[in-house]
Amino acid sequence: MTQDGERAVVEGDSEDRISYLPRNVLDRILELIPLQDAARTSILSKNWRYIWATLPNLVLDYRLCRTLILESESNFKEAVDDILLLHMGDIMKFVLDTSGARLSSYAVIDRWVLYVTRNGVKKLTLQVSNFDTYTLPSSIFNCSTLTKLTLFKCVFKPPNSFLGFQNLITLYLQWTTFLPTTTTSFCVIKAPRLAKLTLNSCHGTQYLNIVSPGLKSLYVRDNHYYLFLNCFINCKNLRVFELELDDMVNNPKHDEKSTPEKLLVNLPALEVLHLDSFFVELLSAQVPNGLSFTLNCLWHLSLGVDFGKMGQIFYALQLIKSSPNLSKLDIWVDFTSNNAEAVSKNLNTLACLERPLDKLKYVDINGFESSEAEMLFVKLLLSRTPSLLTMCIDQYTDIDIDIALELKRFHRASPRAKLFY
Repeated sequence: MTQDGERAVVEGDSEDRISYLPRNVLDRILELIPLQDAARTSILSKNWRYIWATLPNLVLDYRLCRTLILESESNFKEAVDDILLLHMGDIMKFVLDTSGARLSSYAVIDRWVLYVTRNGVKKLTLQVSNFDTYTLPSSIFNCSTLTKLTLFKCVFKPPNSFLGFQNLITLYLQWTTFLPTTTTSFCVIKAPRLAKLTLNSCHGTQYLNIVSPGLKSLYVRDNHYYLFLNCFINCKNLRVFELELDDMVNNPKHDEKSTPEKLLVNLPALEVLHLDSFFVELLSAQVPNGLSFTLNCLWHLSLGVDFGKMGQIFYALQLIKSSPNLSKLDIWVDFTSNNAEAVSKNLNTLACLERPLDKLKYVDINGFESSEAEMLFVKLLLSRTPSLLTMCIDQYTDIDIDIALELKRFHRASPRAKLFY
């Protein structure tokens, strides 16, 4: 400040440095603030007048949509119409999340989806309702530019003319219902470039037929019906496979191709496998006498195990033995029992692992409860892993001092092995 109270001008103080940042930086700044605030930057100066209108990514997230809808549904529709009407150039990413409120009609959403699919959208996310399902319009199935599609609570019924998603790389579907076309008994998804697929609590998988020979990552979670897996039987290039089941449900109509066992046999390139305890239980019932195949490429195995059931422990050991190049093992203790005498009797013998696990370096055991079966399992692994570097045992409470001393006394085949608990 000068003596007369006027603000002194510092060199460079009058410059508008932000406006002259690279365009990709300006776009990123505007993407980090709510879209309404980004639109308000148009009044800052001539340089800022049209920047927000050419943003390649339009994110109408839960907070923004809910705020507008609570004001009035008509205001919400008008606001989105204005955003799309004033937008210039291609829309690379479009996110719409109206799950926090009911809309009287989804016709307006069909119109918005039609607009963005005609303007080069590559990444599309739709979460329309928590209360109803949204039937996908034909414009999505006709969009050839899509590389990533994320859908929540939608009805997936391709039109008869559907030729497939030719450029789709990532597909995430949650609470989605598959329906066959009117001329076939399947819901066929042709996606030759699809690399990553997630099916989370979806319905109608018995109608699903995936035509994607290049699929590399598959995550499936089911919590209502028996899961049909035969649609993935030809995904020979699968590298990552995760299966979770919230409950055991019998389905007498499933055929042999629907079983996880039959699927695993057909995945020669599999590198990462995660099975929760429900699937381990299902597989242990299907293969009571051991595995008939080898997972030569598998290096990371994650299993949920009920240590009160010898069948699950036996199958877990079979998977471990059938993975000669296994480097990392994660065990998630689902349940345990100190009265499992049969489990303890069988685990207290090296016959469970005839050959040493020469490649296994890292073991994590989560939810450890210090039961006799778990202790013998740890003892067995330590004695048969000459390459082991670390074993981490995690439980919800501190391990008892006596348990800690016993763990420390277990023989270790690897002189470099470190035990953390």
